[in-house]
Amino acid sequence: MKLPIHSPDLVPVLQPYPVAVKHDGLVFLSGVRPGTTKARKFGFDDLPASCQTRKQGFGLPDRVEGEVSADSWSVHTALDAVLAAAGTRDNQILRQHVWQRDKRFFPCYERVRAVFQPKPSPSSGLGVAEVVGGARDWIGIDAIAVVPGENPARPERQVTSEVYDPRLPSASHYSQSVTSGDLLFTAGHIPIKTTEPGKPLVQGFDDVPEEGRFLATGRSHPDSRDGPIAAQTWFVYAELRKLLATSGMTMDDVVLSTVYLADPRDFPVFHRMHQHFFPNQTAALAVTGFDEVGHRGCRIEIELTAAKDAASRRELVSWGSGTPPFAAPAAVRIGSLIFYSGMVGLNPEGSLVTGAADVPPEGRALVARLEEIESRPGFAAQTWASFARLSEAAKRAGSDLKDLLKMTVYLRSASDLPVFEAVRRHFIADADLPAFECVAILGPGPVREAEIQIEAIGAA
Repeated sequence: MKLPIHSPDLVPVLQPYPVAVKHDGLVFLSGVRPGTTKARKFGFDDLPASCQTRKQGFGLPDRVEGEVSADSWSVHTALDAVLAAAGTRDNQILRQHVWQRDKRFFPCYERVRAVFQPKPSPSSGLGVAEVVGGARDWIGIDAIAVVPGENPARPERQVTSEVYDPRLPSASHYSQSVTSGDLLFTAGHIPIKTTEPGKPLVQGFDDVPEEGRFLATGRSHPDSRDGPIAAQTWFVYAELRKLLATSGMTMDDVVLSTVYLADPRDFPVFHRMHQHFFPNQTAALAVTGFDEVGHRGCRIEIELTAAKDAASRRELVSWGSGTPPFAAPAAVRIGSLIFYSGMVGLNPEGSLVTGAADVPPEGRALVARLEEIESRPGFAAQTWASFARLSEAAKRAGSDLKDLLKMTVYLRSASDLPVFEAVRRHFIADADLPAFECVAILGPGPVREAEIQIEAIGAA
């Protein structure tokens, strides 16, 4: 049963969405911001001593790092408040996304997080164009957590690969993977060899074994272009395969691969490598282009969601008629959950729509009106087409958009949210809203022309 959570003391990232949605022993959080509660801090002097370790005692450096540290403290205080409203706590988080306006100040955030979460969840930390919901905010968070005691099939979180796991040390303060019942969530993995001295970056085909070089041509020009993303993708998926094995799982158990690219132009080469690891197209796929991924030249970050013995239990949801956008099903249904692939604004032939003329008659008038206020041509039409594709996938999965539990929307600027909301109200009533996160980034979709992408998890 889907249960939205509203609280007069908590401010969602966007009204009228709930601050969280509960379903089947899990809770899906909307975006959490420093201003989600009234307990916001503004500098080092507002923080407890444990969060002031980077303070130098000089005005200019302390102003910058103090603001980031205060936002980090405020957002984690707010995160704990939302979790409490849902009947859980931060040591039950299964996955956490950390959106950062400037990753240069990640060390400030990490120090504060370590105070709040000594045993952290798996996480992905990405650089964004802006933190939607607070233009001057440094940090935003969203999360999925277990609600202990609500469902015997969703027991308390078990950490299966910790921060300092010698088999695959984390690049920062996060656990590599956790489980709850049959579900496993990994952190976002990056192409850094954390087990080697100096933790070197994978930079090309020469940095991976022969089995990872099958896209190499032996010619310097093509290999210098394709080699970095191909080798980094192979390395990350190979490391994730090892991590799954420590929990008795394989790549066949993956139900969703979420991929963050530093440059959407790398998508075609990534896609070739992705098919190598998922030849049967059994995992849903979402690919976005972020302003900053990982560190030191990382071109890609990948996180996986898996389910024990998924191969024998999952239902693959097709794209229907027309050309599939990439090598993945439209959705994967496993137990009480549906994991959708990323939905972008495509027509049945697989091309991005560009305007109201590309929209079915029932949406043409609305999209035409919204084109007068959209910040980039095609945004309104692509929003309509993205919702239409998501709705069709939900129906083929035996579900409906009113059953969505979490919706993450990627766009280029928060200024287009009114356009998005006008289209959303046609497809989802306010009474049926899921948890909601909005991320403003360089590349909302897997290709540069995409203006919006919708990721979603639904109830089966």
